[in-house]
This record gives sequence, C-alpha cells and structure tokens, in this order.
Amino acid sequence: MQLRPHQERAISMLRQSIAKGYKRPILGACCSFGKTITALYILTEASKKGKKCIFFCDRVKLVQQAINAFRSNGIEVGVIMSDHELRNPNAMIQIASIQSVARMRRKPEFDLAIVDECHTHYKTTQELMDRYSNVPFIGLSATPYSKGLGKAYNDLVVPVTTRQLLDQGYLCPVKYYGGATANVSGLKTKRLPTGAKDYDPKELERAIDEESEYLTGDIILNYTKLAYNRPAIAFSPSVKHSKYLVDQFNKAGISAVHIDGYMKENERQDIYKGHERGDFKILSCSMLLGTGYDAPHISCLIDCYPSQSKIQFVQRAGRIMRLHESKTDAIYLDHAGNIARHGFPEDIVPDSLDDGEKPYNENNQIKEKKESKAKDCPQCFGIMVGIRCACGYEIPIMEQIKTTEEELTLLKKPSDYQDDHKGVFLGGLELYAQEKGFKAGWVAHSYKKKFGEYPQVTPAKVKEIHQTVKGFIKHLEIRQAKGRQYAR
Repeated sequence: MQLRPHQERAISMLRQSIAKGYKRPILGACCSFGKTITALYILTEASKKGKKCIFFCDRVKLVQQAINAFRSNGIEVGVIMSDHELRNPNAMIQIASIQSVARMRRKPEFDLAIVDECHTHYKTTQELMDRYSNVPFIGLSATPYSKGLGKAYNDLVVPVTTRQLLDQGYLCPVKYYGGATANVSGLKTKRLPTGAKDYDPKELERAIDEESEYLTGDIILNYTKLAYNRPAIAFSPSVKHSKYLVDQFNKAGISAVHIDGYMKENERQDIYKGHERGDFKILSCSMLLGTGYDAPHISCLIDCYPSQSKIQFVQRAGRIMRLHESKTDAIYLDHAGNIARHGFPEDIVPDSLDDGEKPYNENNQIKEKKESKAKDCPQCFGIMVGIRCACGYEIPIMEQIKTTEEELTLLKKPSDYQDDHKGVFLGGLELYAQEKGFKAGWVAHSYKKKFGEYPQVTPAKVKEIHQTVKGFIKHLEIRQAKGRQYAR
C-alpha cells in the first residue's frame, strides 16, 4: 500500500499522540485527504499484531466505501450491519454501522477503534468509549468543530492544510464565482446536531420560495455560461426547492435528477451510478450529498443553500476537490453568499476542540490567519512579512462578491496570478522542461492546463523552480497516474 507523505505524517503524529497518553485523538484532515486509506493502513498494521479492530461509520454509503477500499487492497473484513452478506465475526477487522451496533445487545469486543466523520458524536460511540476506557479511539473529520467534541476526544492532529495539499498538487484547484443570492437577514436559526446554529430550514425555504423563479433562472444562466456540460451537484435549502430546480434545468434542456434520503437505497444507488456514467449532468439534493459523497469526476458545485455553519460549508466544498483524469479544475457557483459569509474553504483550518468551558462558537475552533507570519513572495520568491514585500509586491485584497441581476463574478484569492506572475510561472515551466529534456509543446500545454489559455506573456528568467510550479507539476503527474489507474 503506497501512502502519500501527508498520510505518513498523519500516522506518525497519531502514534506520538497515543504514546503520550492521548487515547482519544482526532485526525483533522480535509476532504480528499485520503482519511479512509490512512485508517485502512492503521487498522491493517494493528491486525497483523493480533489486535481486533473496528471501523465505525454512520451511514450505509460510508460503510460501502470502506468495504470497497479494504477489498480493493485485498484485506478481509467483516461487516456489522443488518444481516450484511459480509458478516464475519471472526475477521480481525470489522466495518460497523454505528446504528447497527446501537441495536446490538452484546456489543463487539475490540482493541482499536476508528470513528469516521466523528464530528457527529453518537450516544452509542460515547457509551463504547466509556466501556472500553483503555482502548484507543481515533476520530476522523475534516470539520472537528462540533460542540463539546473535546469532552469525548482529547487531542487534535492536523498534519497538513487544504491550501498546502492544493499547492502540492494532491487536490483539484477550484475557481469560485459569487453573486445574486436570497435575502436571509432576520431569519430564525436552529441548532444542528453538531451544536452549531444554522438557518431554520422552514424559514429558509420560505425565503427562497419568494425568489425561486428569479434565482433559478440565474442559476441556469450561470451554469450554462461558466460550467456548461460539467458533471455537477447542487444543494438546495429544501427537498421541494431541489425538485423545482431539477424541473427548471430539464425544461432548459440540461439533464438533472433529484435525490434524497427518503428514497430506497437501491434507487439512490441507481442514481449515483447513472450520474457517474454521464446519463445526466446535474445531481441535486438538499443535504444528502454533504458528507461522505465520493465522486471524483464531479467538477462543479451549485450552492443554493445559505448556511451559517462552517461544518456544512466546508463539507460541501470538499465534494469537488478530488482529482480525476477528466478535469483540470473545478468550479464553485455560490448563489448562497456562503463564501462572503465564511471565506474560502481551503483557508479554514481546525485549531482546537470545543471543551464546553466557554460559550460555543465554531469559529473558536478555527485557526486565525495572521498576516504577521513570514511567507514566500510570489513575485521575487523572497521572504516577506505582512501584506507588502520589499520588491514592491502587495497581496491584493480579496474582492467582495458583486451582486448582479444575471452573472456571477470570479472571486479572487491572494494566490491568484497577475500577468507578471504568469511570466514567472512560465519561466519555471521552461526551466523544468530544460532539466527534463521536454519539448516546448509540453510547456505550452502545461501552461494552458493552469491558466486556461496558451502563453501570452513573456517568460521571466528564473534561477530555480518555485514551489508553486513544483506543486502544479506534481498535480499533473498525479492526474496522469490516476488516468492510467482508471484506464485499467
């Protein structure tokens, strides 16, 4: 099993945490980090030492994804889930539905547990933790911000940030567009199972319904202009609005299908497979696809669901960041004002667990960005502190979302390139091509994959290849490797 550097680091940090006496650490790792593969490695190594292991999931789709991951690596597992065909009490590794375990009179015995999506903390999980007080429980979550989570778990391990994985080429870069959105000021809020507050679904549904015709037309227009023909998922504030959205897309000649948790499991599986085959372009839901939905080919997110919760926001955004041979980037169409509300998802980094000692707020668990930290200047590659470098480069202020009646506008980040930075990037590609003996065509095509156009700038003379260029080249190599994998 080949682990990536950030996965190896995560395992090392978890081992150190447990060795220090923390029997309840959480691996805080972004969507598409490869948490299941990391868990698979940990459990497999433990089982080789004679330890009984269990992997807890809280929904059928996550159980099936875990089964697929283990079986594709030739690892035998048993499954604890309502008379599952792979039930095997003698297997050293068990994949368990937490709901099925809750119904068992005789609870399973184990020496090591890993809890997937641990930010949703179940009563059964806590009962097992209390019962097996000396057994390590490792939590996995991209969003460990839930209220009181620090009472159940006692350490937070963050081996790498989403931004770092993007720079290193392990995630797909995302372009963000924002604009027209419903007015949600003054709406009542409601507590989520995680403890965070979010808009009351009934209030939100009414607010969206008042403007649904306008918003839907805007949504269709922008998908057609900015993301036409891309496989997409859409989030709506209610099942009713999702179905309405699907009807409008189909009337506009864009194939779309609605999915929700009220459907039978076999019906949902048929819809997932149909979307992956390309039978239709847009898969629309209210909340179903927000967590654990693994479809790397998706390259567009249509967000029509205003949310105050960073957990909901980050989880949805992660659905389009996986690499796939069919895409070079992904597009986030924000009709909900969520980027203006929360910032860019790759800059939201977990920093601590809520221990219940002070009034709960998701933001208390998120690392604050401090401009005083030293960083590389993208223009001269020197070290800079603050927003201005000695060479004259200044980090541009993030543009606010511009609300128009028709079109969304591109939201820029400090890392976005101007023409002079494009020249530096092009110079780095040329230097790499010289070192590797690549032809000029490789440089032009690689540049186009990055910026969507062939070079129209003069390449800068560079003495060394900047880390940003190296990260992009790594991204291309991973995509090519994935392409060969899917081809097999």
